Amino acid sequence: MFTAITEKGSIINLFTMKDKDELKVLRSLATYCPECKGRVILKMGAKKITHFAHERKDCCSGNGEAESSYHLQGKLQLYQKLLQVNLQPELEPYYPEIKQRGDISFILHNKKYVIEFQCAVISPQLVKKRTAGYRKINIHPIWIIGFSHLKKWNPIKLKLTAFIYQFLTFYQGQYLLPTYCPFNKVFYLLQNPTPISVSQTFISTFSYPLVKLEKSLPKISSMNLHFSYWRELIHRQKTKDLHYPTKTNDHFLKELYARELHPHFLPPFIGIPVKEGFLIETPPLYWQAYVFLDSFSLNDEKKIYPLQKIYAFFQRRIKVGQIKIREFPFLTNIEWKTVVKHYLQMLVSLQVLEEIKPNFFRLLHQKKISNYEIQTQEEVMFYQRLKNLLDKQ
Repeated sequence: MFTAITEKGSIINLFTMKDKDELKVLRSLATYCPECKGRVILKMGAKKITHFAHERKDCCSGNGEAESSYHLQGKLQLYQKLLQVNLQPELEPYYPEIKQRGDISFILHNKKYVIEFQCAVISPQLVKKRTAGYRKINIHPIWIIGFSHLKKWNPIKLKLTAFIYQFLTFYQGQYLLPTYCPFNKVFYLLQNPTPISVSQTFISTFSYPLVKLEKSLPKISSMNLHFSYWRELIHRQKTKDLHYPTKTNDHFLKELYARELHPHFLPPFIGIPVKEGFLIETPPLYWQAYVFLDSFSLNDEKKIYPLQKIYAFFQRRIKVGQIKIREFPFLTNIEWKTVVKHYLQMLVSLQVLEEIKPNFFRLLHQKKISNYEIQTQEEVMFYQRLKNLLDKQ
């Protein structure tokens, strides 16, 4: 950290101190953390950013992390940029009423914000606690995660952990995961994550250099999904991954076989990308198949199913753990029912279902396929219709 207090209560801000002799004098002073009041020591060198560190690593419980050079660099860069755009930021503000210290605070349009540049993995409980603390004193928290959390970087598909997912937020009509890399001095905004498995997620990436940042971000474009790649991975799940011996797979296959369904020949409308599908941790191939196993018989096209009954079946699957739902501290206005309904509405548009009256659905004629060549042709044609539909949205 860059701030500390003396025994007399004076605040020391290293960012305002440039003279090395002046810094060396600090080493002889007793300095303390403004948050936990634990003893801190000054660290400085040719390769390290000059900063204060706790004498005892377990002393400060507020942040739950020891600051790395990566974190210190990022925090300082963001602070300096906010200075340049005249937002009068405060570095490492401490709020005694909630006993929390943020990374940077600033005021914009008469609202007070605090930035948390999160580079260490902390528990969801601590994220919720710190967020609730800021909101309690009418401060709007902005969580930005360190880009280093994104392993094996790929601008199309990434492995996103539960820790990363929890920071998803909504901005300019898009769902965003804000990340920052202090090495490249670039923001990487992950847009509209669309999971295809528990951890693998399709994304669009919007990068923005820190040097170009003003008081607001430019308009963010919508997602561009790679449909052929998605179809390829779903096909692999049906023909290969499902046959790995796991408890989940075994139960799923038993349900399919009990209804005389073969996983290789599941209809192409089972396992498609759905808006806000990130709310459901269970892969789309599984939860969408459960919707049809519970609510639509592929052998009975006359039966009509009300939406509330579909929800009830889905809720039952959640209760027994066959479908898992993610939690998002910063997204409070949407729920899994939104995803299920949107999926059904997509299938109506794709002429798989018919909505005979509001929230009452019936399956339209679907031919059974047991030939790999025909199945591939059907998938290609279906995904072209799907792409056309999503391109219009």
